[in-house]
Amino acid sequence: MTDPLPGPRLKIDRARALLAELQDIETRFFSEARCSIIYDTQTNPGHKLAKVKLDTPTPEIIHVLAGEIIYHLRSSLDQVAVAFARNSSGPTQPKNTYYPTGDNFRSFVKSCKGFDRKKGRLTGNLRHFDTGLRKAVLRTRPYDGGNDQLRAVFRMANVDKHMELIAVAVRGGINVMQNFTIKGAFVGYMVNGPGNLGEGVVFSDLMPEGSITPNHPNAKITVRGKICLGGDGFYAGNELLPFLTSMVEETAKSHDNLRQAIAGGDEQPPSNVYFRFGAL
Repeated sequence: MTDPLPGPRLKIDRARALLAELQDIETRFFSEARCSIIYDTQTNPGHKLAKVKLDTPTPEIIHVLAGEIIYHLRSSLDQVAVAFARNSSGPTQPKNTYYPTGDNFRSFVKSCKGFDRKKGRLTGNLRHFDTGLRKAVLRTRPYDGGNDQLRAVFRMANVDKHMELIAVAVRGGINVMQNFTIKGAFVGYMVNGPGNLGEGVVFSDLMPEGSITPNHPNAKITVRGKICLGGDGFYAGNELLPFLTSMVEETAKSHDNLRQAIAGGDEQPPSNVYFRFGAL
């Protein structure tokens, strides 16, 4: 059977390939990362806190790859909406059609098919869609509290397209500390984290006069961690790869359900919660 949504399928395939590339970059980054020990005497007066700090900068390509993955997901959903418009019998306008979203259930439904009392007519991006196709879109629920992974696609695509690159940060802690001597410490070695390795993560409290010195030419210190979403955005702190993976797989799952609708095999929704759509 011919795939009615070949473009979205290919975009999901491309997003998965970019995820694999991102995984390889992250793995290589941590295997090659260089770090150093810095001392913080300001946070806790009377104590000298030893921190491990990552010196190797995060590969800049990560920002771009994350944005590309999100772009393919957002674009794939718009292509589904256009395909639905072309397969509807009403006076749709495929060139002006896009996949709807919303901050909540009410705003999402309104963006699909609402009624403007001032204008005295139906509005909404999907108002002329065949009922079965419109309900298939409604069941994907890309709004806060509905399908949060799909909602993230829209929110993050807007940031990457119109505002700035996807922000990332490296979070983790000390992994191996080999051939060092710690003297005069209040706490010689502590496991903290995950913390921001770009700023430094505490691993020892040296009091005011303690010290850490290498005792062998092969002394080394390494870190473990994950690349996470950075900045102060809505999803800051989430591990980047698992977060993007969940977005890709949820979008692919939605494609499968939407593909069934356009192929003529739309089924009734599995939960009564969807009956709230009424005659939509």
